[in-house]
Amino acid sequence: MNLRIIVEEEEFVISRSGATLSPTIKTMLGGGAADVITLPNIGSSTFPMIMSYLETHAAVDLSDEEKWNFDNQLASGKDIDFLKKLMIDAYYLKIEGLKGVLAPKLADMLKIRTENSNYPLLRNLIQTPGWKEWTVQNLIKLDWAFLDLQQRCHEHLKELDLLDLKDLEEQAKKIWNQ
Repeated sequence: MNLRIIVEEEEFVISRSGATLSPTIKTMLGGGAADVITLPNIGSSTFPMIMSYLETHAAVDLSDEEKWNFDNQLASGKDIDFLKKLMIDAYYLKIEGLKGVLAPKLADMLKIRTENSNYPLLRNLIQTPGWKEWTVQNLIKLDWAFLDLQQRCHEHLKELDLLDLKDLEEQAKKIWNQ
C-alpha cells in the first residue's frame, strides 16, 4: 500500500515498510550516495521531515488536493489503522496544521471536509468505531513534538471550553513519554 505524492512531475512514494524518496531530497534527510534513500518507518518522525522539505524547498501548496493520489487499496479502507496514522501524520497534522481544532469539533470538521470528498479513505475513517478518540489522542501526542501546542491551540481551547492549557500540556507530556 503506497501513498504517492506528486510534486512538479516528481513522484515520492511512501509505503508501509518505509519511504523511498528521490535523490532530490535524500540530502535533506541525511541520505548517502545512493540514488534513493529508504527511511525506516512511517510516523511522527518520518512524515514531518518529508512534508517540511516539500513545503519549504519545493514551493508546493500541499493543501491542493490535485497534488495527492492515494492508492486504491488504502482508499478502500482495508487497513484502517495504517490509514488513520497516514492521515494524521501527513494530512491533518502537518499540512492542515491542525488549526487548533480538537474534540469535539474535530468530528464536525472531518465530516464537512469529506461530505463531497473524492477520498473514500476519509469517509471510511469517520465510520470506524473509536476513531475520534484515537485521533484526538494522537493529535495531542504528535503536536507536542512540534513544540508549538501553546501558540496554535490556546485561543481555540478557550473557545471550545475543552481543557485549560496547563492540563493539556501535562496530558501531552504524559502521552508523549509513554
